Amino acid sequence: MEILNSHSTKTSGIGLIQNKCVRYIMKHCNIYLFLATFLIVSTSFAQTNGSKLSVNKLFKELNNQGFERLIIPINSVYPSSNTSDIASLSASFSDKSIVALGESTHGTSEFVTLRHRMIQYMVEHLNFRVIAIEANFTAADSINEYILGGQGSAKSAVKSIKQSWVYDNQEFFQLVEWLREFNNGQSAANKVTFYGFDAQNCEPSAKRVQTYVSQYAPSFLSIFDSTSKHFLNDFDEYFAKYSEEELLKMLPTAVADFHNQWKIVSDYFQTNKAELISKSGERKYELTLRHWEMVKQPFVRLQHIEDELKSFNHRDSCMADNVDWISKFENNKKMILWGHVGHTGSDNLITTQMGYHLKQRHQANYYTVGFFTNGGTVRVIHVANRAPVLGEVKIKPLKKHVITQAFSKGNWSQFFLPMSAINANTGLKALFEQPMKVYYIGSTMEKSTIEQKLGMEYDAIVFIDKTTAAKP
Repeated sequence: MEILNSHSTKTSGIGLIQNKCVRYIMKHCNIYLFLATFLIVSTSFAQTNGSKLSVNKLFKELNNQGFERLIIPINSVYPSSNTSDIASLSASFSDKSIVALGESTHGTSEFVTLRHRMIQYMVEHLNFRVIAIEANFTAADSINEYILGGQGSAKSAVKSIKQSWVYDNQEFFQLVEWLREFNNGQSAANKVTFYGFDAQNCEPSAKRVQTYVSQYAPSFLSIFDSTSKHFLNDFDEYFAKYSEEELLKMLPTAVADFHNQWKIVSDYFQTNKAELISKSGERKYELTLRHWEMVKQPFVRLQHIEDELKSFNHRDSCMADNVDWISKFENNKKMILWGHVGHTGSDNLITTQMGYHLKQRHQANYYTVGFFTNGGTVRVIHVANRAPVLGEVKIKPLKKHVITQAFSKGNWSQFFLPMSAINANTGLKALFEQPMKVYYIGSTMEKSTIEQKLGMEYDAIVFIDKTTAAKP
């Protein structure tokens, strides 16, 4: 069990959001910290519209409607050469350009291993060639370099994502190693590439652009360093000068100043485009421009620091833009997204999620899958002996989770359900369009349940009855 100090990425952020501490929100904030604030709102809304079904009544109704005939049983959650049970995924995925595999709980071993298995099938049989995860765009680049044959190890590549423990586990390392093995011997055009679609801090991206400038535009380096000093250290220097109260008052002006400083560099890149491309090549130039865009996304979000909902929506809008940029940069190759369902779902009832934007833009070409569990253990940040710790926590099957309890009661322990399978059944369709409570765990255990209309939020769901914590 890992004890977290005051600079811990996720735990410090919870209290700091509550206290409006700009500096650490800017540096460490995560979606689930915002969700902890407004899930109270979404839960109360759902309760007024929620289902009154009991587990027994729901189970009986599922049986009466022939639910068992519609699900696709999953024989194993572990990668293997036997793909007979998941071959039917072809019917759901083969014609999609973007498939999101979203987890309802971070730190769940079986969610990682099953997605590894699904990704392996989708890469080998359905020609998916881009994977993008909910992690910093620039930091995730080290994984891309590794799977394309770079030095180091899967572990060292993953650990470059310093502000997220979600991927720092043995199960995810195994996926990264498999991607490297697959790429070995493939033609350049057929290799899988790897990205992050998130941007929560400026420093990694600013430093990447600084390296580019030092190599290809050294005469501009001194100007870059002076105009980008706040981005290069995630505003540590800037925020140290002012109290929280002062910062909140000056934020509108501060964000405008940051934008002006950012624009100096942006204008230089545009004015000198031809010369820079001649030196670095067009692909590296375009990628560097995107790293610079990633610098802007977090500091613009600062203007919403007192409105968690607007901040969340800004972040998810940026993530959708980043996914679309990656798709274009990779010549519209078929892409797999990996993140929390809080981003990948297509809801906009309370929040406007990344998945909602992608569904609106891509329609049927965007396909979102939600992974759910009835209980077990999970790796998560929680409080023990009055200190925040990262470790294993038991999550019990809860009576209020009537849908997952009914699945468990039917011994439907592992399955894939495309919502298209129930569309012709008016009874089942109506059931899955009712709000029902499910586990919904991000970085912390705070507000670990949410109420969702699964049939409207997702194009498919995966259910695993009993799950275990990811192995650090």
